[in-house]
Formats: sequence, C-alpha cells, structure tokens
Amino acid sequence: MESLVNLESVSYAFPGSGGRKALEKVDLQIQEGEYVLLCGGSGSGKTTLAYIVAGLIPHLLGGNMEGKATVAGVDISLRGPSELLPHVGLVIQNVDAQLFNPSVADEMTFGLQGLGMDEGEIQSRVSAMAHSLGIGHLMERSPRELSGGEKKLVALASIASMPCRLLIVDEPLAHLDEESAKRVRGVLKELNSQGRTLLVMEHRVQGLIEDVSRCVLLDCGHKVYDGPAAGAGEELVKRGLIPVYGERKRRGKRDEETVLEGRGLYHRRDGLLLLKGVDVKVRRGETLAILGPNGAGKTTLIRHFNGLLRPTGGEVYVMGERVGRRDPSEMSGKVGLVFQNPNDQFFRLKVEEEILASPQAKKRCTESRLEEICETMGIRDLLGRSPFKLSEGEKRRVAIASILAMEPEILVLDEPTSGQDGRARMALARTLDDLAQRGQTTVVVTHDMGFAMAVADRILEMRAGKVVSEVLL
Repeated sequence: MESLVNLESVSYAFPGSGGRKALEKVDLQIQEGEYVLLCGGSGSGKTTLAYIVAGLIPHLLGGNMEGKATVAGVDISLRGPSELLPHVGLVIQNVDAQLFNPSVADEMTFGLQGLGMDEGEIQSRVSAMAHSLGIGHLMERSPRELSGGEKKLVALASIASMPCRLLIVDEPLAHLDEESAKRVRGVLKELNSQGRTLLVMEHRVQGLIEDVSRCVLLDCGHKVYDGPAAGAGEELVKRGLIPVYGERKRRGKRDEETVLEGRGLYHRRDGLLLLKGVDVKVRRGETLAILGPNGAGKTTLIRHFNGLLRPTGGEVYVMGERVGRRDPSEMSGKVGLVFQNPNDQFFRLKVEEEILASPQAKKRCTESRLEEICETMGIRDLLGRSPFKLSEGEKRRVAIASILAMEPEILVLDEPTSGQDGRARMALARTLDDLAQRGQTTVVVTHDMGFAMAVADRILEMRAGKVVSEVLL
C-alpha cells in the first residue's frame, strides 16, 4: 500500500541561506491513519518538513529542494498547495499570520465555504468543533482581539473542521493553559480515531507522547530517531528536549521596596471588561510569575506596565512614579517587555542589528555584555541572519536577548517558553536565576508551571480579569 506521505532523501535550503540546509536527506513515510509526533530542538527542521508536506515549499517559499516528496500520490515538486487542499490541512506555528477574517465564526466557515460545502453541514461541523475546543463563546469576537492561546484554538478549529485526510499542526499546545491543552489532546485523539492522519510538531511532549502511535526526532536537519513513541522518552531526555530543572537558588532576605505597582486596574476593550480591579505589587529583585487560563487578562495586565495599554480605571506606578500618559519608548529603559509574539517586536533586517538597536540609541550594553547575552541565549550563530526567517523558538530567544541588552530595571516576559525546546527552557531558567542573584526584577507570564516553579519567588493566579490567589515560594 502506498504511503499517504512519502519523502525520499529530501534536502532543502532556504533562499538566501548560502546553501545551508534546513533538512538533509530525510526519508519519511506516514501511512493512512497514523498519529505521528515530530520532535526536535528549535531550528532542527520540524516546521520546514511540515511546509514541504503541505506544499508551501518550494512553491511559495522558494529555495532549493532535492529528493522526492509525494502526498496522497501528488508530487510536491509539480503541484502547489491549492492542489493539496482536499488532502492536507495545516495549522502554522505563528497563528497570527493565519487568521484574517473579521470574526471567529467567519474564520471557521471560510475554508468550508471555499470547498462549496452545504450550509447545513458547515454549521454542523463548525458547531461541533467549537464545542469540542470550548470556544463557542468567542464566535462573534475578532480573532485579532483574542489571547494567544485563544487564537491557537481558533486556528486549530478552523482547519480541523475541514475534511482533509492529513492534519498537520505545528505547536498545538503553545500558549495554552492545562485545561485547554487537555481539550486539544482529546480532539486530536478523536480525529485520529475517526481515521484522520495526524502529523504534530510539539515541544511540550509530556502527555502528548502517550497519545501518539509513533515519534520522529530531527536534529540539525537529520532524522535521528523514528520508532514507537514508547521508546522515545529516553532519547528525548538524553538530548535535553524534556527539561529537568536544577534546584532554585535561595535569594536570601527579600527586598520589600515596591518598584512596580498596579492599583485598582480596570481595562475595557470592545465592550468587554478584561481587567476588573486588579491590584499587583512587584518588589525589587524578585521574580514574579503570573499564571492563569487563556483569556484571564495576563497579557492585558502586563501591557499596562510600560504604557502600551492605558487603564480604563486605576493607576500604574513604576519606581514610585505614575505612568499616566507617558510614552512606551520613554518607559523602555525602566520596563523592558518581551512580547508574546516576537514577530510584533522585530524591525531590523539582521539579528545583530535588532539586538543592538535600542542599546546603541541609549548608549547601553558593552560589547562583553552583548557576547554574554548571545552565548546565554544560544544565538551567536544567528547574528547575521534575518530575525524574520528564524524558527519561532529562535525568534523568541532573539526577542529576549534584544530586551536583555537594554538592561531594563524591570524585565517582563510574556510566554517566554512557548516554542522553546527543553534545552532552551533550562538555559532561560538559569539565566533568570543568575539575573535574580544580581538583583534583577522580573515578571514572567507563563502556562508552564514547571518553569514557574523553577524561577519564581512568588506566583499570582489570574482568572476572568482578577487576581484570585497568591503563593510565596
């Protein structure tokens, strides 16, 4: 029986890469009905492989592809993505680039209408998938106004509703709280039990590896493991893809000076009250983690800290001074914010230029400090490349480096472990621990409880726009 996906000695180099291969002589066969987990470190070639199977490479992204690739008997080199549409559905890692309709309902019906499907069946498919993923309450909202996790659920729902034989999902659990992640895992398992073939790329492999029938591991563009999921765990730990955090260093006596404070913060947008009287204090030198389900208001809250958002009610104080209407650029030296989506942060054509842009303008960051940051974040080899052409994990590390280089008094990280492999998460935990020893004040928004426990002195939990609990570690 012919494989649904068949890659024979496939190699690929992106345009402008100088011939550096993102994949090299990869062989891969996926049979109808399989559920395959594709693992590997950031930049290992997972997304590249997915783009080849979906036909985006070479037809839309160009570059040089060698070898043979067929999907459902269609030769990828001869047929583009449109001819694969009945066979392949793709949820990309950066879902902001995938969502473009004015409402969630329009997003979910768009592809089905394009296939000429009967209106009754469209509504049945949309309603069932919205219910399964718990997004029925979002149907009339604009995707642009949703949290990162909610956007991920909408993108998955819109593609999973399509009657494609092969569903490819890049980082389905990124930005998701535990409850939403369980929902997604359940939906993927159900789709597979109905006969759908699944190819999933993911760094949060714990739990998910129990659901799949097979695991494929890439390293630097080469396939290094292909076998039963039950045998992959040891290999993933050995390669540092499942993080094992060291013991958190004791901070000693805690500084009681408040350097960041939100008093009675309310925020209303599009008729929705996203913050409901939030009070928060951050003390000098502490690492504060903010957790909570998707849509709880975490990102909305931290965007008030440097003036990107203005409160509908209440006030924000930094170093005892009211933020008020001060420009975010004026606040950047005090509060450095790393966005949830690093693509929204970049504006230079090379990684080195991106990192140095603000420090050079403010005459900050010595050459030795820059080298230290690049070494710590594992981006030394990326300095000459475009930040827009990196993997999502690499982009996130560059975004963090660019803010660290500014040496802000308060560092704010929104979902810093999303898209990061285990090695990068452990390295970031060590970096934050070292910064804390030097007196750095840090706020981390995350769904990664293991990471939060590894780095935080205190944890706040938010739900429905309110702080509902506080734990001192």
